[in-house]
Amino acid sequence: MTGAETTFGEEKQADLARRAARAFDSTPLRKQIRSDVRDDPQLGHLLDAAAHLRCAVHEREQETGTESMLYRELETAEQGVAAYAKDSRVGEVIARSCATVIEEGDQWARSDSLDQEHIDEAVAEARQWLGQHTDIAGRLDLLHLGPDLPSGDRSAQVRVTFVPQRWHDGRLVRTQKREHFVVPAADATDNNGDLYDDGSCKAKQLWAHDNAPEQAREWDGPFTITLDWV
Repeated sequence: MTGAETTFGEEKQADLARRAARAFDSTPLRKQIRSDVRDDPQLGHLLDAAAHLRCAVHEREQETGTESMLYRELETAEQGVAAYAKDSRVGEVIARSCATVIEEGDQWARSDSLDQEHIDEAVAEARQWLGQHTDIAGRLDLLHLGPDLPSGDRSAQVRVTFVPQRWHDGRLVRTQKREHFVVPAADATDNNGDLYDDGSCKAKQLWAHDNAPEQAREWDGPFTITLDWV
């Protein structure tokens, strides 16, 4: 990779960090997100990979033209890596930044480095973000840091784990990529208030739930679903 491409990758990561931080109001959370996104090594590797792929796409275009199957495959790969870096990985970093603020914010306030009121605002905004992005929070096992449920209503939500499957040697096996999301208990329980059985037809209908991530709704292969109380 050339020096110019390396600089571009660093600039792109810094730009993603600024854009991610601007979506938040509280100063402590903005600072944490900007720092974490800018310094995340996995995001840097993904941006480097996308830069390499862009070079390969350009070279393939020069050799065979844009109608070449290899050109289209490379272009699809580059777009996929770039989209994953921009959306999925940045979202994961934001989720971990939210967790950091929630779990360590009180320590910052006690050290007199930040005002408690600002910390409280940051924690509330972090919890709200995790509650609105339960697919990411579930994937990183951070659902417990989302907004508190009303008193006496701790079982008002159900965690859904969507498990894509594939056929191998004549039997279904689970793939590594799973998706997590949260639904109201009423959507995942029977008349007695019990969770639907894992893998049952009623449980599997949740793949099309409004809260389900796009990856689950668009999966066209076999799958199973497991349910747990939040």
